[in-house]
Amino acid sequence: MYDAILISTHYNYSNDGTMIPYKTEEDYQDLSMDIPLGIIHIAQYLHDCGFRVRVVHIPNEIHALKRFGINEDQIKNSVEKILKKYPAHVCGIQCHWYLYCGGAVFISNLYKKLFPDSKIFLGGYMAAACWKEFLNVSQSIDGVILGEGEKTFKKIIEKFLIPRDFDLNDVDGVAFRGGNNDYIYKPPIEDSVLELDKIPVIYPDSQPFENIFWQKRHFINISRGLCPDKCSYCVGNNKEINTRAYQTLKIDKILEQLHVYQEFGFNEIFLGENHFLNISFMKELIDNIIRENFTLYFELETHPIIFENRELLEKMIQAKFLRYTMGCESGSNSLLKRIGRNSNSEQIIDSVTRIAEKGGVVLTSWISNLPGETDSEFKETQEIMHDVVKAGGFIYWIENLHVLPGSKLHENPQRWNIEILLKDLEDWIRWSIFSKKYVTFEEAHKDPLNYLTHVNRNVSPHDMIERFYSNRKLALALLSEMKSNLDSNLKTLPSDIFETEMQFLALYEQKG
Repeated sequence: MYDAILISTHYNYSNDGTMIPYKTEEDYQDLSMDIPLGIIHIAQYLHDCGFRVRVVHIPNEIHALKRFGINEDQIKNSVEKILKKYPAHVCGIQCHWYLYCGGAVFISNLYKKLFPDSKIFLGGYMAAACWKEFLNVSQSIDGVILGEGEKTFKKIIEKFLIPRDFDLNDVDGVAFRGGNNDYIYKPPIEDSVLELDKIPVIYPDSQPFENIFWQKRHFINISRGLCPDKCSYCVGNNKEINTRAYQTLKIDKILEQLHVYQEFGFNEIFLGENHFLNISFMKELIDNIIRENFTLYFELETHPIIFENRELLEKMIQAKFLRYTMGCESGSNSLLKRIGRNSNSEQIIDSVTRIAEKGGVVLTSWISNLPGETDSEFKETQEIMHDVVKAGGFIYWIENLHVLPGSKLHENPQRWNIEILLKDLEDWIRWSIFSKKYVTFEEAHKDPLNYLTHVNRNVSPHDMIERFYSNRKLALALLSEMKSNLDSNLKTLPSDIFETEMQFLALYEQKG
């Protein structure tokens, strides 16, 4: 019997427990092999505190069956068989991304059926944003952990292990049902988030991760807390979801983590954060990384403005920061200003140019159908996308706007002149499967409301679909130039990174 298990699921499951998408995996992009960092940190923290804990990554365990030549269809109730191996007093299920809402509900019900005395809690951004709906939809879910979960989860386990009634009324950062089946919401407070110096170093070979298949590329969040920027589509600046004031991790802790990952055998580390403009912190971090002389390569989640500092970029390249993911979102300055994005098209092109000239790969992302986007603003964005590739960059992600619960757009749609289409948790569970399905333009155009989370009142749903596919067709048309950027401008890249980028471009060419 474990004190706690922490589960990462697939998107959803059919009634017989078969994962979705599985039987039609060629038609879907399946991201469920990625493990959100939240449960990794909670597991390591609980382990360090002396609890018996295990991370159960169900996609990983199903994938292990495939490696032995066993198809999921050949094993009746395979997910149930996996869960039976992990009885625990407390079960935590990640629901950070909207993709896993349906899977979290299914696994909650199945786990409670197997272990009726266990307590089940959901955690992650989407669980916190929709806590009441999750408690409504399943009596198997005993509560939802709000915000960061290390200290709250520890208190919940301690409550369970004390031989008296399981009472959460004095635990901050959790929502649950009261004795009269009413809802009790205990918001996270400053004291319910883990102190920076107590954030654990992750050891991939420690006991909680025994069945985890670690890929050679891994992730570190170098900051925690509330983003001070005002982007209207983002949830990182919602105080109810993100309680901690913005803080960067201690540099010595980051360096220690990098040494552990290097020793374990990782070769590339992605550094992400909630806020991207703390230049003084980045300077200090990069100087330290250079002094440590890591054999690792780095990828940075970043913002166009940071590269106005030429010295910083020089040092980043010296420290082997070779890939940069950059949220551009739009090429229209008027639209960027309207949605609260602290950047403009000139900064985007300047940053891409500087990175490419230094031999880095800059991977840009774009959001189609931002609120109120006019025809001229749409055309401005396509012009800048052209210019990004001409400057040596790459068009990497193009998504329709997701109007996420907890974002400013979702909280006040009238202000933004939009209509929200996904009105409840059931809608998100249904749409999560559509959102990662490969869909032809004709299919989407025939029934556009199936493929949108909102409608802009200044343009028709059919026009929104046309703009989205027009952006993706533009990226396809620019593929030869992007390949040329790799071939001619980036020959200094390590061979594995070069091959990875070429494989991504080939996949995009194939899938469209």
